[in-house]
Amino acid sequence: MQNSDIKRYNLKANSHIITLLGDELIGSDSLALFEIVKNSYDADATVVNIQLNNMFSENAEIIIEDNGNGMSLDVIEKAWLTLGTDYKRKIVKESPVFHRTSLGNKGVGRLATHRLANKIMLETQAKGEDQGSRLVIDWKRLINSSDVIDDLYVNVERNVKCSFVNNQGTRITLSELREKKWTQSKISTMVRKLQNIINPFYINENDKFGINIISNVNQIQEWIDSVMSPRDILSSALYQFNFKLYRGDNEIAVIEWEYKFSPKNFSQQSSIKPHAESNKGDLLIRGNLFKEIDSSSRAQHLLKNKNLDGIENFSGEFFAFNLNKKIIDSIYGYGNSGKVKDLIENFSGVRIYRDGIRVYNYGEPSDDWLLLNQTRNKRSGDHFSKNQVVGALNLDLGKTKDTLIEKTNREGFIENECYERLRLIVQTIFEKFEKIALHDRENVRLYIQDPKQKNDRAFESSIQKIEDYIDEKGLKEDLGVLVSKVKKGYYEMQDVMLNSGLRGSNLAIVFHEVCREMGFISQDISNNRIKIEDIKIRVHSLMELIEKFTPLLKQNKHKTYKASEIIKRVIDIHQRRFKFHSIDFECPIQQGNTIDDFTITGDGGLILGAISNIIDNAIYWVDVRHEKEKMVKPSILLSIDLRSFDGPAIVVADNGTGFSMDYDDMIRPFYTLKPGGMGIGLYYVNIVMNSIGGKLLFVNGKDYDLSDKYDGACVILVFPNKNV
Repeated sequence: MQNSDIKRYNLKANSHIITLLGDELIGSDSLALFEIVKNSYDADATVVNIQLNNMFSENAEIIIEDNGNGMSLDVIEKAWLTLGTDYKRKIVKESPVFHRTSLGNKGVGRLATHRLANKIMLETQAKGEDQGSRLVIDWKRLINSSDVIDDLYVNVERNVKCSFVNNQGTRITLSELREKKWTQSKISTMVRKLQNIINPFYINENDKFGINIISNVNQIQEWIDSVMSPRDILSSALYQFNFKLYRGDNEIAVIEWEYKFSPKNFSQQSSIKPHAESNKGDLLIRGNLFKEIDSSSRAQHLLKNKNLDGIENFSGEFFAFNLNKKIIDSIYGYGNSGKVKDLIENFSGVRIYRDGIRVYNYGEPSDDWLLLNQTRNKRSGDHFSKNQVVGALNLDLGKTKDTLIEKTNREGFIENECYERLRLIVQTIFEKFEKIALHDRENVRLYIQDPKQKNDRAFESSIQKIEDYIDEKGLKEDLGVLVSKVKKGYYEMQDVMLNSGLRGSNLAIVFHEVCREMGFISQDISNNRIKIEDIKIRVHSLMELIEKFTPLLKQNKHKTYKASEIIKRVIDIHQRRFKFHSIDFECPIQQGNTIDDFTITGDGGLILGAISNIIDNAIYWVDVRHEKEKMVKPSILLSIDLRSFDGPAIVVADNGTGFSMDYDDMIRPFYTLKPGGMGIGLYYVNIVMNSIGGKLLFVNGKDYDLSDKYDGACVILVFPNKNV
């Protein structure tokens, strides 16, 4: 037998791995800036200045400068220029001045610069040194200079005068930016995420850390200034709850909490009054939901000290809002409802902070880590939805860094057993808040309830009067079947809502509308003010209303679909109408561009119906404009966008008459400018998107950078990030 021949080979990495890592590990431009700012935090900086210069030109650049400890040549070599280093994790346990536990310990943060720009200049001066250092990296040239990463090198210029305040700090200048089109949406998203790096609920006077964002372009600066901080509204939240959870005596964990109900400027005749309550005690856990915490539990048990292993003591605060226009106007002043609602919805969700610094993506618009919407769908009347809540969880980084481990791509914790315990404990605390607030919420609901709904005639009485009229006039053949369908559908809807605890949901508006309209029909019959054809039309409309919304109550299909599949089905449904109305229809993904495809989880029928509703509106309004302006060829765009929003999106744009209503009014039920329309299309779409954790947006085509061809309406369906 011939002896085997063994030869040793070294593992190598191609230099293009830098490009792959920069794009794959850093999920967005905002997160890339977040990574750079975290390095400033680790360096004991008290302030970071971010300049967005010449953003509309080829000379656009982003400058990030801090007043931290700076870097010596040794640190530049061993930490900044070494990918994947454990320098911060093993050598720098905590910062020397403020004793901060390192946030950046993966050794890949400098790749954030590659995500943002093709060229970077780093200037830094270490504390106590007379001069600084400078290096320039042209990423494209560097990567193309050699096939193997070990052969890449960077020249570092020493003894450089860097002109830092207090002669220390780091300045990173990013040029040849990879993003070429900066819109208000992109700038606002970036500013909003940078603002939220720092915990807006808590200020540590002994360890301050601030971020300033400025631009030398007036329009960009206006966009920056227009982004409100959550601090502007938190103090005026209707429902407020804060807590501390810690280890107690006798092995039982202790929770201290305080609840405030803060109605402001309500009517003097209202019985709604501000009040507060607080308590200190144990936390009761339901075993059927939280068996992961204690497998020995059969029904319920108290949270124990051992359940906090790996989590340790933590605190949090929840601020909940009522988004009704009447309530917002009373608290924040008339005319501010749109701006306040936008702010609440942009910052809605429960964030996680460690040592006062944000852990992404918890609390982002597409994230619902506490499953608030899922819980609300089961018993809406008892629960806040995610878009009503702004909250924060405050953890100790030093005590949780080895148990609650951030994913390398900075999109949350690894979902291990410790994370699941944390999530389930916080869910229990949030449920406690909801129960305490329930009485106040019911009083507020009665305060804003439509007076007409308070005096609705009983449905049974109304339907009986209509049936008697049908018998009397011999109209069973014409109206009997329609009225029977409405009656059956109404009771089915009522049963589902009562059994599912959905009486307080948005869908209850539809339920009350059916009841109210039947009451009006019976009144008209009693007063002899109605024609048979009118009854047919009105009853038929109610039947359509019930048939449209009942599936939303019964939805239980949560399958996964490709967006392209749903889009293809939408096109199949509307193809004949496009042709009939001579519409120039454009759909890039239909033409074989599958790069931007993504998956959607939910009830496929509801999602299909939502997109179809938007297409229906587009067809109608492009036709209306064409009737007025014959030279304008009706055009509709249906496309996918994975970059511009907080999640993958489906875009429907047209060259119709555009939006002529306030955005708030567009999703109000039974409110429409379309002759003969019911005004429920976008209301339906909004409910469907909320039910799957997504959102409905209306944007200006110019801000979104659409072709001038689509100068009408632009409607965006943004899906949760997990669907990418």
